[in-house]
Amino acid sequence: MGLFDKHYNEITAYLNRRRNEGKISEFIHNGQTKWPSEKNRNLVLGPDTAVELGNPKDASTSFLMWVNDPDKIKNGRITIVGPDLPHLNGQQVSFGKVVIVDASDFDADNSYDRYREMELLRYDIHLKGYMMRGVSQHQREWSRVSKEAIQNGFSFKHLGGALIDKFSKRPYVRSVETVFITSSREDVLEVKAISDHVTTLISAMNKMTEELSFDCDTCDYNDVCGDVAELRAMRKSLAKRETAAHA
Repeated sequence: MGLFDKHYNEITAYLNRRRNEGKISEFIHNGQTKWPSEKNRNLVLGPDTAVELGNPKDASTSFLMWVNDPDKIKNGRITIVGPDLPHLNGQQVSFGKVVIVDASDFDADNSYDRYREMELLRYDIHLKGYMMRGVSQHQREWSRVSKEAIQNGFSFKHLGGALIDKFSKRPYVRSVETVFITSSREDVLEVKAISDHVTTLISAMNKMTEELSFDCDTCDYNDVCGDVAELRAMRKSLAKRETAAHA
């Protein structure tokens, strides 16, 4: 199994339930859905806001995970659970966002570096009329969409398409899907429970790589690594590299 295969299956099961409830719409991004960028003036003030997503008073979750199986990911798929942005005009709602990548050639030596690179891509989105504040350590995302953008037809098709285009430029990325959730606080919190488990794995990977901490007996993530073969392989590789560096 891959590092996030269990969580991918949980997301898939979640989406199937929401699909059966009639809450889902899906689109395929073909590279033609463009929206102007505004990198240096990407600010949406309160009075100019049409839609607010994931305000700190509301539920919010945003995370990235990858799999190593091209049959699992439908490249370019944008899944929306709940209303799209034009139907949320004038509202402040709970928000969930998931980026799922099918990646090739991930191993114990390069997984952390590639994760860090992809994590930065999630926030490197500068679309006119869209302002995002991400708090990656808490896997939350707070964003605003301007009245002008909504009037001009801005939707999750544009946001999802921009993310897919950004990730697809990486040579190890074979396909990308995005999921957006606006249906209810409860639906977002259900996905947040999956996000919390993903965050624990990422935190364990960070601790090993950034702190070069290999003392399993005193590590807070001892039980996590014990259950996940990919983390054990990463620890072994890092420990071997650190030993060789000091030989």
